[in-house]
Amino acid sequence: MYAENYKRFEQIIDKLREFEGVILVEGMRDEVALRKLGVETEIIRLSRLPLPEVALIASHYHEVMILTDFDRKGEELAKKLTQYLEGYKCRVDTETRRELKKIAKKDIKGIEDLYSLYIRVKDLRF
Repeated sequence: MYAENYKRFEQIIDKLREFEGVILVEGMRDEVALRKLGVETEIIRLSRLPLPEVALIASHYHEVMILTDFDRKGEELAKKLTQYLEGYKCRVDTETRRELKKIAKKDIKGIEDLYSLYIRVKDLRF
């Protein structure tokens, strides 16, 4: 990660910790990584239910953040989920994922690697 992105990365981690809606992730390891980072909000794993059902459940929250991996499958899941959720008139945060991808894609494959990247960045900063 480039030095100029350290501060923005830390701001994103803080945003995740303060988020009060529901976060959608692909699997258990993604959820574990977010919990290790101190994220306490509701997290729904996509691996547990069909996408339309996930979208219906998530639509009951005031805001939904999609944090799928940065690969082709993750892109497709994010796109489909956004379409479903917008159909429910949900406020959908896809920007956080897009920004994470922009600043950290060279360092991590997906959400499950966020915690290890955070530890590396933290060690570099202090």
